[in-house]
Formats: sequence, structure tokens, C-alpha cells
Amino acid sequence: MEVSFIIAVACATVLMLIFIGLAVAVAYYRWRTTELMTGISAFIRKNWEIEQQIEQLEKKIRNINQL
Repeated sequence: MEVSFIIAVACATVLMLIFIGLAVAVAYYRWRTTELMTGISAFIRKNWEIEQQIEQLEKKIRNINQL
């Protein structure tokens, strides 16, 4: 075998491993970001519900104080 052929195959292998590694990294990043955004969405939703409950309680307190 010629040395240039071996070098070309080695370079192609290295490039393919780099591309596969990048694809795996992007897939992991996307999965992790989606997971984090789901958690943040649940937190925001729960926070909004608690704010609504606080507003209702404040209205009840105002009504009792007006009596």
C-alpha cells in the first residue's frame, strides 16, 4: 500500500469521527435544552397559578376589611 493512501484513509477516519462527535454533541445539547425548558415552563406555570391565588386572597381580604 502506498503511504499517501494510508494517510488519506486516516484523515478521512478522523474527519468522520469529528463529524459524528459534533452530531452527537448537537443532539445532546438539543435534548438537554428541551428538558430544561420543560422544567422552566412548569415553574413559570406554577408561579402564575400561585400569583392568581394570591390575588384572589387579596381581594377576599379587601372585601372583609370593607365590611
